[in-house]
Amino acid sequence: MNRSSSVHPVVIAPTYNNGRMLEEVLRRISDQGLPVMVVDDGCTDETPGILQKWLAEQNGSPARTVFTHASNRGKADALRTGFAEAAKLGYTHAVTIDTDGQLDPSQISDLLAAARQHPAALVVGDRDSAAPGYPQKSIVGRKISNLAVSWESGAKISDSQCGYRVYPIFLTQMLECRADRYGFETEILTRAAWAGAEIRHVPVHCNYDVPGGRVSHLRPGRDTLRGIAMHLGLIFRSFMPWGVQRIDPADHPRETGTIWRRLLQWINPMRAWRQVRNEPQGRSRFATALALGVFIANLPTYGLQTVMALYLARRFRLHPVPVVVGAHLSTPPVGPLLIVAAIAMGHFMLHGDWPTLAYFNPSVNGYAAALRAVIGEWILGSLVLGALLAAATYLVTRACLHFTARTN
Repeated sequence: MNRSSSVHPVVIAPTYNNGRMLEEVLRRISDQGLPVMVVDDGCTDETPGILQKWLAEQNGSPARTVFTHASNRGKADALRTGFAEAAKLGYTHAVTIDTDGQLDPSQISDLLAAARQHPAALVVGDRDSAAPGYPQKSIVGRKISNLAVSWESGAKISDSQCGYRVYPIFLTQMLECRADRYGFETEILTRAAWAGAEIRHVPVHCNYDVPGGRVSHLRPGRDTLRGIAMHLGLIFRSFMPWGVQRIDPADHPRETGTIWRRLLQWINPMRAWRQVRNEPQGRSRFATALALGVFIANLPTYGLQTVMALYLARRFRLHPVPVVVGAHLSTPPVGPLLIVAAIAMGHFMLHGDWPTLAYFNPSVNGYAAALRAVIGEWILGSLVLGALLAAATYLVTRACLHFTARTN
């Protein structure tokens, strides 16, 4: 597989019964001065004649090629045909664009500029969902698809359904995508993120007011069910413990990957140790994580400390190990002492003196009143004591970690 940093692109334009707009779209694509491959996916309209005329008008311009499927096989197979032929001819990157007239071929240069800066990245067009005419149902479907890709791979995708892209050819050969029709373009994003490939976004215009109206070959019911099945399969695979081929550097791995890999990477203590050793910010974040755990340990949420620690570690992008370690300060023999200290602190803040054992005698004011008073003091005292202990933990840990820094 060629992973050269150079970019030798070809435009791949799959088409199916878009004869009304095809001639104009091909003219505008050809104006970009790039070789063009059109994949006729079993068209039954005037497309074959338009393509013959387009080939005859080549006149020394960059290469024009047409590949024809005997019957309609869906967009996924049309793209696979284009990628395979592009690889045979030595192209390194493929710009894909639909031929329904909604996308602006002049923006091919914008996508290629991003590809030249990041040759190994999958460059994805990002349509403006606030543009006039953007179908409301498409907005909903797009958000759900983006969210599914994020769950499956950890990648933050703006527009998982846009077909205006630049694919590194080696990536299309490496990734084993199984989805057909429109599912391919979403599946390959998940698998690219599993592989640690960079995904770049480029804003693109989309015109929904094309002459004669929009042409869509989407079958809402059937294609939606196919999409659901595809995402369920990807989520299931993402939980599996066997790995996938990665292309990111081993010493600087990307945060994307299968759910299993991201979980292991997240809890791996060696990651925290490398950050502590090599990065001043890493030492600060480790101290912050331990201090957060100590604060959680003081809260009156016994039985939930570990859950809270994992949630807040994820929420604030901290390593979970020091947060959980700090939270386990709540276990005996330290935990009960923290409870007593918190109640005493709360009592002092509310009444100005320290409680005596007689204060806890329920026979004086009744069990309910005593319980209410103690719980209120515990909650208040745990917040104050937790904050003080957390601050002390941060300062002491930060000072101690100074001696772990790698020296050059």
